[in-house]
Amino acid sequence: MVRNSCQYSGNEHDVIAGIGLVNLLWHNLTTVESIPIDYRIYDKDSDGKTKNTHFSEMLALAKKRGIKPEAVAMDAWYSSLDNLKSIRSHGWVWVTTLRKNRIVNRNIARRLNFDYKVCYELYN
Repeated sequence: MVRNSCQYSGNEHDVIAGIGLVNLLWHNLTTVESIPIDYRIYDKDSDGKTKNTHFSEMLALAKKRGIKPEAVAMDAWYSSLDNLKSIRSHGWVWVTTLRKNRIVNRNIARRLNFDYKVCYELYN
């Protein structure tokens, strides 16, 4: 049985009661189709797993299933360094937003062969 828990809602900009669903979708940019690939119920009290742990496990399973994305797109919540390294370890690239207080060392990024663009650079 899935229980309700209190979680932050980006839509409500507040903490609300709900089911913590972490999902992985495949999206075709040409046909604008989205297909669910995997999902997990986030309930750290019952399984001890964080949302980031679920994220990493779903990516590993997608790789095992032969999914070959052009890019992994995610919101800033999943943009931890460990998650970005996990995506890179599968040979995939990522697209995300970073919080404005996030510090990116361009020299280290270049040394690690992280190809990145700052948003305003995309439009110039």
